[in-house]
Amino acid sequence: MNQQPIQKDFFIYIGMFFLLLLLSVLAPFLAGIFLFLLPIPVILLMKAYPLKWTALALGIMFLFSLLVFPFLTVPLAIIAFISGGMMGWSITKQQHPYETWAKGTAGFVLGLVFVYAYIEVVLQFSIMENFEQTIDESLKMTEDLFQSFGMGQQDFEIIRDQMMNTLQLMPVILVVVSMALAILTQWISFKVMNKWYREAFYFPAFRKLQLPKLILWIYFFTLIISLFVADDYSTIGSVVVWNIYHLAGILIALQGLSFIFFYSHTKGQSLALPIISILFVVFFPLIGLYLIRILGIIDLGFELRKRMAK
Repeated sequence: MNQQPIQKDFFIYIGMFFLLLLLSVLAPFLAGIFLFLLPIPVILLMKAYPLKWTALALGIMFLFSLLVFPFLTVPLAIIAFISGGMMGWSITKQQHPYETWAKGTAGFVLGLVFVYAYIEVVLQFSIMENFEQTIDESLKMTEDLFQSFGMGQQDFEIIRDQMMNTLQLMPVILVVVSMALAILTQWISFKVMNKWYREAFYFPAFRKLQLPKLILWIYFFTLIISLFVADDYSTIGSVVVWNIYHLAGILIALQGLSFIFFYSHTKGQSLALPIISILFVVFFPLIGLYLIRILGIIDLGFELRKRMAK
């Protein structure tokens, strides 16, 4: 298929991209949806055509984005090109779906970092300063409200420090958001390719997810270091440690959730336990993630699945 001349679907994919880009201008409040839909035409182009034709299509798409409200469409187009290109390349190389997911995540991270730089440099809009200003205004309103009800002076400085520390965790938040966007894009792309091209793309069962033990060592290493830096976010080193620690913890929590699916499947049980576990994590994230993470640590460290198989 990669050697075929241009056919009708080539223009269909370009038209899909144009339509999604126009909708993003007309409904900017749905930008989150367009973020994971826009890379799909790029992936389909890379799957169906060689690099030279894909590059031609991307050039046409980019020129179109320059003509339609470029302040919004250019960043969206860049994110789509980077993430869709990396995922499409992985699919054409027939790499494992989880490898494709990882490359898609990296693509979205790079694209979102570009958008951040674009907003800061080109648009001269400081996200950090505006976030800090919004926090100060919100806390001031809350403090005034407390005083109007005669509740006395409250110490909001601790709350402010905790909210500002959230900014230092933006890298791990960015990665988690990119993971979610990438898996949605990849899942829809698989459905489209399976239907249009009679392919057989699919994700392995979630119960088969198995992270390398290196993630566990990284988690414990950063955990030990974090005991010495406490909640200090004043240095680059401490910020890096906390971000790596939280990211490793989230990945281990996924491992724990995967084990619950594995356990239910092995024991021939229904999906009630996995579904309840997911709902518990969603509605009680602090406790849920902590418990699921412990299960993931035990699964990785003691190889529970191999023991159950025996």
